[in-house]
Amino acid sequence: MNTIINQKLRALAESDYKQFNEKLIPTQYEIIGIRMPALKKLAKEMATNPDVETYLQQAEYTTYDHILLYGLVISNLKKPSLETVFRYLDPLILKFDNWAHVDTIISSLKVFKHYPDEVLAHFLPLKQDEGEFTKRVFVIVLMDFFLNDAYIDIALKHFQEIPQGQYYVDMAIAWALSVALIKYYDKTLPLLEQQRFSRFVHNKAIQKARESYRISPETKEFLNTLKIKVISD
Repeated sequence: MNTIINQKLRALAESDYKQFNEKLIPTQYEIIGIRMPALKKLAKEMATNPDVETYLQQAEYTTYDHILLYGLVISNLKKPSLETVFRYLDPLILKFDNWAHVDTIISSLKVFKHYPDEVLAHFLPLKQDEGEFTKRVFVIVLMDFFLNDAYIDIALKHFQEIPQGQYYVDMAIAWALSVALIKYYDKTLPLLEQQRFSRFVHNKAIQKARESYRISPETKEFLNTLKIKVISD
């Protein structure tokens, strides 16, 4: 099956898109260059194949695109149990070496919406993980599935407790905070006023929020006044 999958992926490759992604995504893996609509279509087809379990058990992780495909196949399984999703996803997470793997695959796992408590408990150990992209997984899980009325307070608490200092973790926290500002401004603003994050995360969150069309010009101007300035000697 791996040979067939390789042939299908290579057939979908576009050299221009490969070059574009190579400039955009820092990864140790070879990038074949497959556009997301084509990759998602292939994943959907594979998820309904009677041999999908064989693929999930024996798949190769030889390229950037292979890893994306595997994650998208998991997200397209028909009514999978949470245990099944975790069984295939957990080893895959250890293969992530870039932001696109994390963001694309985690956001596709809509099944997580139905089991918030179990999902949070499962991914909580990643909060203190040493890995940059495993920790980013935890941030993106919170951002994608826990910025809602039931869990906003818990999510904001975790954002403050995640160790900062790794670039792709910090960028994810800033992104998540900007989304939280848009959705729960009154709850998120105090964290900026109290400067609960590093200068980088703090200022980047404000920058991303100010780029949103969902925040009024007046609020954007106010947020700009909260930026932490560099103190020169």
